Amino acid sequence: MATRKHLRYALSALVTCTAITAFNGTASAADPRGVWWVADHSARIRIEPCSDGYWGVIDWERQPGIDDKNPDPSKRGKPMLGVPILLSMKPSRPNEWEGKVYNPKDGGFYTARISLERPDVLKLEGCMWVFCSGENWTRASGQDQITTGAASGPPNARNVCPRGAQAQPQRR
Repeated sequence: MATRKHLRYALSALVTCTAITAFNGTASAADPRGVWWVADHSARIRIEPCSDGYWGVIDWERQPGIDDKNPDPSKRGKPMLGVPILLSMKPSRPNEWEGKVYNPKDGGFYTARISLERPDVLKLEGCMWVFCSGENWTRASGQDQITTGAASGPPNARNVCPRGAQAQPQRR
């Protein structure tokens, strides 16, 4: 009789531990927020959650650039620093978000997907019609975020979310 009680207790404890582990796994699901080096390390993109999905802006660039191909004439000719690159990236699958990407090289907006390959590797894929391309970005370390470059002010100074889209509080 005592053995059955112990077995039930052990089984109950095992189920409880499994449930807690599963809950913690869900609570710490993948999150693309943070600062990412683009593939060629010419720029860093800061990604933050906003009310309409994740947004990413140019947070640092090796050489200051001008947004001279923007389809919006009011934005054309302005510095690239702070320009949104990832727009309204919403969850589509586990560890994957879909939205738009702005390509400042041609001024185009394209359907895009970001996915976390690993906690420190973010894959960006963009498509125009049936042609797709992509690259891997790497998470910037804390030391990387304080390097000098075309950024002015502290690394967290820029508001990533567009007007009208509130920043979401950090869940950690």
